[in-house]
Amino acid sequence: SASLMATRASQHALSRAGTELYLDDLGNAVPNEKLSAENLSAEDAWISKCDLDAFAADIKALGKTLAAQQGDADVRHLNKIVCWQRACTALGVATMAMPLGPLPFNPIAVWFLSLGVLTRWTIVAHHVCHGGFDKCDTGGRYHRFTFGVGSVYRRCVDWLDWMLVEAWNVEHNQLHHYSLGEDSDPDLVERNLDNLRQMPALLAPVKYLVIAFLTVTWKWFYYAPNTFKVLSLNRMRREADPRLEKLSTQLQEDPCVVGDWHFLLGPSSLFFSNVEFFVRVLGPFFTTRFLLLPAAAAAAAELSALSSSSSSLLSATCCAMAGIDSGAGATAASSSSSLSSYDPRPSMGYCGQSHART
Repeated sequence: SASLMATRASQHALSRAGTELYLDDLGNAVPNEKLSAENLSAEDAWISKCDLDAFAADIKALGKTLAAQQGDADVRHLNKIVCWQRACTALGVATMAMPLGPLPFNPIAVWFLSLGVLTRWTIVAHHVCHGGFDKCDTGGRYHRFTFGVGSVYRRCVDWLDWMLVEAWNVEHNQLHHYSLGEDSDPDLVERNLDNLRQMPALLAPVKYLVIAFLTVTWKWFYYAPNTFKVLSLNRMRREADPRLEKLSTQLQEDPCVVGDWHFLLGPSSLFFSNVEFFVRVLGPFFTTRFLLLPAAAAAAAELSALSSSSSSLLSATCCAMAGIDSGAGATAASSSSSLSSYDPRPSMGYCGQSHART
């Protein structure tokens, strides 16, 4: 019946919308006051008692109130977090070439470098790219339309990570937040890992191995290519690219990972090329963090070792010029002790050994 169809339309819109932008999907649906728990699934029953218009108005009012309270205190807090983040990165760089026992790496350096990268992303870049400081006086440095975008230089200075900043802005700020938990959410974990979830229990060890692998590689293995794919699709839509007709909805929503057919096999030109991805997206971060910084740390360690060797050589040369070695120093010290009653004015040699003038 028409009533049943309208009820199903309401359920569909309410369960998939989730944001104010999609409230228009309820156009021909049953009005909110007519919804009842009998017409809704158990997890959506609460919506029958919720005044959506009032809720939206409250959220807007709260946003305006908080925005009006922004000022210098927020900028000072941001600068404090930035200083802590930079301190973590600097400490990681300073200790990366220092050996720690028999370990082939320094876990202290790894910890602080990781903390610096994570803080720059989740606290600084995330809030800035969401426009959290657009209305604050930061000299234009921390504005969502300029932060980390436009050039490799700005990316390196503002936010250098595995992901391209422009790609993350589209994938996270637009698609993810306006479609949280929906099919069009590119970060819908249960869909992206559907193949893994459907594996039989017998393959549980394989599941754990895959999860362990993704835990330490997901940002460059999944997030970097998937955000770049979303950026490419966004550009294609704006330009009305005819190639979009070849892409099904499922194909556009499927996750993209390194080694996937999207750019290594099949129609790679539909999204991006190998050169474009590896050079433009992964290249700057990989080159900086895994080539330039380790090389600089190794060079600094070599210079420090050379400086220490030069200092020891200079000390040995001074001692030799004074005609004093360790054995002579010990003899002189003994002589000084036995002759102290005859000459109470012992002098100090170049190497700090006390000897008497005989």
